[in-house]
Amino acid sequence: MRDFKGYSTITQRMSDSNSNYHSMQVYANKRKGAFTYTISYTLAKVLTDSSGNGDNPEGYQDRHYNYGPASFDRHHAFVTTYSYQVPYFKGSNAFTSNPVVNGVFGGWQLSGITRYQTGAPLTVTANTSIGSRRADYLGGPVLLDSPGPNGWLNPAAFASAPDTRRGNSSVGIARGPGLYLWDFSIRKNFSLAKAHEGMRLQFQADMFNAWNWANFRNPQTNMANASWNTVSTAGPPRNIQLALKLNF
Repeated sequence: MRDFKGYSTITQRMSDSNSNYHSMQVYANKRKGAFTYTISYTLAKVLTDSSGNGDNPEGYQDRHYNYGPASFDRHHAFVTTYSYQVPYFKGSNAFTSNPVVNGVFGGWQLSGITRYQTGAPLTVTANTSIGSRRADYLGGPVLLDSPGPNGWLNPAAFASAPDTRRGNSSVGIARGPGLYLWDFSIRKNFSLAKAHEGMRLQFQADMFNAWNWANFRNPQTNMANASWNTVSTAGPPRNIQLALKLNF
């Protein structure tokens, strides 16, 4: 019997979730000299019964059942930035003082950002006659020995839960692929003729995902889906852009 005839699902939003965050954060930097850098590392854990406003937790009346890693939890995150002002061709000998040599080889600057972080938590689900529910965990390793795009989770470790109860696998029982990015930039300012004092021409080349690393997205985690346990998308491949800018 429905209290409001003519309606199917009626959503009610409640701001009563619980979460906690613990972390160790390390940061170092070097600000002087031709080579400068920053280094940061975070070891963290975010536990919650709801990751955001759009969540629709299964068994909303049992917070403990939905308690686990937040969807945005990343255990490890390492980020470093660096910049190097190439010091060569700044001497006073005949070769380095040559304006052509200085104009072509001198004054280059290299910089970059490197990021490593572990993957997002994965919650395995399966379809039942009463809707999609969390799957049962049968034991054993949750990941394959060599997880990849054609198989990430261990299929033998999961099964669809019966209609009479909820699945016993936990929220975020496994981890998806991590993120590895190297972005580089190289630039140089060229001084124009003295008649145009104050005008500079800047050349810049940027390489995103410079090593063309395949950053796989999360695998399909619904056992009823035809693409279950496979990765169908990845992050952007190597991208290079060139720019020429006139500053005046």
